[in-house]
Amino acid sequence: MASIHLQIQQQLIKLEQLLKAQELWQEFPPSSEELSSDKPFAVDTLRLEQWLQFIFIPRFQALLEANLPLPQKMAIAPYAQEAFKNYAQPTAEIEQLLEKMDGLFN
Repeated sequence: MASIHLQIQQQLIKLEQLLKAQELWQEFPPSSEELSSDKPFAVDTLRLEQWLQFIFIPRFQALLEANLPLPQKMAIAPYAQEAFKNYAQPTAEIEQLLEKMDGLFN
């Protein structure tokens, strides 16, 4: 079990690094209203990179730190492929990383 936790932690660090390298990391968080969306991926209020930075990464880090159960299934990569389709930045590495993370849970 510790092995999967370590792998996920490493992937979260790499995801943060990739978002920063592609200038998709923002300095200030969105408003509390934007962060409180109940839609999957907060699709109605956040861009994918915001959701990854302000919701996904912190929640997974909290799960890991508290040694809580992890999701049994995850599918972020298909949404990322669609969401990043029209971005000017190259996002293939981020998409591949998310595919790898999905694979850890499926």
